[in-house]
Formats: sequence, structure tokens, C-alpha cells
Amino acid sequence: MANPLAYRLVEISAAGTFGTVCIAHDLSQGRLIALKVLKESHLHRPRVLARTRDEAALMAQLDDPHIVHVEGLVTIEDRPVLVLEWVRGLSLEQILRAKREGLPMPVAVDLIRRAAMALGTAYTTPDGTGKPMKVIHRDVKPSNMLLSVDGEFKLVDFGIARGEFEGKEAQTLSMVLGARGYLAPERLDGYDDKPSCDVYSLGICMYEFLAGRHIVLSVHKDFHSEALQKHLDALQPEGLSEEGTTRLREILRGMCEYDEAERPGYDELVQQFDDFLATYDIQPDLKGYAREHVLPLFRDRHRVRPIDHPAYPELAFVERNARSGNWNTPPNVDTDVRAFLARPDWYEQREELEVMLLKNPHWSPAPLLELLPKGDRAWWQFWGGEEPPSEQTTYLLGLLKEKPDAPVKERCKRLLQHSDAAVAQAAKQVLHA
Repeated sequence: MANPLAYRLVEISAAGTFGTVCIAHDLSQGRLIALKVLKESHLHRPRVLARTRDEAALMAQLDDPHIVHVEGLVTIEDRPVLVLEWVRGLSLEQILRAKREGLPMPVAVDLIRRAAMALGTAYTTPDGTGKPMKVIHRDVKPSNMLLSVDGEFKLVDFGIARGEFEGKEAQTLSMVLGARGYLAPERLDGYDDKPSCDVYSLGICMYEFLAGRHIVLSVHKDFHSEALQKHLDALQPEGLSEEGTTRLREILRGMCEYDEAERPGYDELVQQFDDFLATYDIQPDLKGYAREHVLPLFRDRHRVRPIDHPAYPELAFVERNARSGNWNTPPNVDTDVRAFLARPDWYEQREELEVMLLKNPHWSPAPLLELLPKGDRAWWQFWGGEEPPSEQTTYLLGLLKEKPDAPVKERCKRLLQHSDAAVAQAAKQVLHA
């Protein structure tokens, strides 16, 4: 029987204070997942280990489409590893880095609205005894919000969250945890965490989404209000009426109030956003935005082979079991790819193809090769048949850079002599991939 904990690292994507997140191929089930591996330096810290186990227990009880799904905690070579769903997308921090002008107002509003819904679910979800867990995230920031290539929003990293649930191990301490630029003023004073703290962090994130820059507010009440007003006055979302702009500023002001009692609760905040969207006939399209902007960024993100990553030596233990055993045959996506490429409008809908390949990394180059010309234009015309337009050929070659196997390279060598310079250049890029 195959070892159920056999993983092969695909990508090392992020490193935090306590753990490193990587994408892995689950060989026993033929799928991609995300793994959060506790750093070696924390393995002998009982409090950190208890918090890791608490995160797994807490997250396994949360069932919300806007919260990343956690399957559980596994042990590999006596080290705890958190198994999560892999979200094929980018963090809002990564997106904002590329979109320095900020996000479209409808997108920004919908993202924060969904985050508020997720936080509300986390706070009210009952544990095994029926009591609400009262989960407070405590680290709400753009890097802990993901937007997939399909437009799905996910809140992630409850590693320093506090809550009340059966079986909890770690003692919740009133510590200044989280990113300081997003912390509510009262958290800096060490007061008990409340939902209003996360609402404040959401407000800071929302301003950043709208303006493309981080808002800096004073920890002193008088200066805080003055700075907030100054930033709000400068906020001019594109395409929004003066009346709508005033209302949006009011919502944002309420979220960022210095006095926590003045901030709205999760349900009230979601209702404010719903009323705002309805009043001004705003219809957010997260999927459309993601396909146009997130998909290209995700496709072109910088990647290195796991073995070449600086963190690999500490993560190598994860894939030791992958070196032996008989594993399940991965799903065959080639049939679906061929059916898609047979559609007359496939090129106009090519984003769908990219998402299909991202979701099924076991695709082979064969269906794409079948659509490519078999040589230079003169050779093809000699044998007859219609060659696909050069822009389609160039596009398919761009996809094949992901898997430059021997048949792909052989075809590209022929296409180096293609009469269209763009096709020849694309073929050259595949050969050097």
C-alpha cells in the first residue's frame, strides 16, 4: 500500500515568521495541495507547537467559501505539517505590488465585504460543544488575503488567531502580534482582542486597495482623527459620484475609528456594503477582474525549482517518501484540452484554457502539439492543409514553455525557420526554457 504521506515539492511560495508555505504534489491522490511547514527553529518551543495544533483544530472546524480550507495536521519525520487547499492565485499584497494605482473601486469593496463575511463566520462558528469559537484573526493584511485566477477570495493564515474552542491547547496572551501597520490602536496598548480590531485592519486594507498606498495613522487619538480625515478627503474612487464617494468615505471612517466602540460589527459592515452597492448600482465582477489581471500575473510569477530555493534544505524531509512506492495515476486532462481546442472560438476564450491547465498540472503537451504547424510555412503548404494563425501558434508555444519535453523541442527546432518572425522567436524561447 502506498504511503499516504508521500509528497513531491512543486514550488516554495512563501516564508513567514513561524512557517514556510509550499505547493506539493500529493502522490497518493494525484492532486496539488499546499503545505505549511513549521520552521526548524520553532520545533522545540512548546507554545509554538501548541499554537500550530490549535490552528489545525480551529481551521478544520471552519466551513466558509472565503476561508482557505484546512484538511488537518500530519506528522512527517516527527515534524508537524499543516495540509491546506492550494489556491491558484496571488495574495493582494502581490497584486497591489503590480497595480500601484490600486484596485477598481467595485473590486476593492467586494473583497473587503467578503473578508468581513469570513471573519464573521469565524467568530460565530460553534465548536463541538455548540459554543461559538469567537475566533479573532489578529493578522488581517493584504498578504493574508488571496484572489484566485477564478475570482475566488480566500482569507488565510490563522496562525496567531485567538479563539475559544474545545481541545484548545495554547493559552491566549495579550501580546502585540501581527503587522503593526494594520493593528488597531488599542492592540498596541495590549488590550484584549475583539472583533473591532479586525474591522480596523480591514479598513486599513480597504484604503490601500482603493488608493494603492498604505495609510499611516497616529496612535494618538487627536492626531489619528486628523490624519484619517486628510487621507479620506484625498480619496477619489474613479467612476463614483460625489454622493457615492461621500458614503464610501463614511463607511471607511467608521471602520478606522480610533474608539473601538464606534466601529461597526461584521454583520453591520456587510450590510453597509450591500446597501452601498445596491444604492449606486455597482456590480463587482471579481471573476472578470481576476481573469484579466490576476491570471497573467500568476502565470508569469517568478518561480525557481524547489531544489534551488534557499529554504529547500529545511524542507527536503517532506518529499523523502516520494522516492519509492507505487502511486496513483494522475487524472488525464488531455481529453478536455483537445475538446476545448476543437472549439472554433477557443482562442477568444483562451483564459479558460489557462485556468484548465493551472487546475490540472498533469496535462501533457500532446494536444497543443497537435494544433501546431509541423514545420516552416513552405513545408506545411507543400503537404496541404490550413496552418493556424500565427498569433495562435505563438500563444501555444508560450504555454509549451512550461513543459519543453523532447517532442516539443523537436517541433520548435523546425519552427525556427518559420516565415513569421514572431513564431520563430517563440520557438526559440521554448528551446531556451
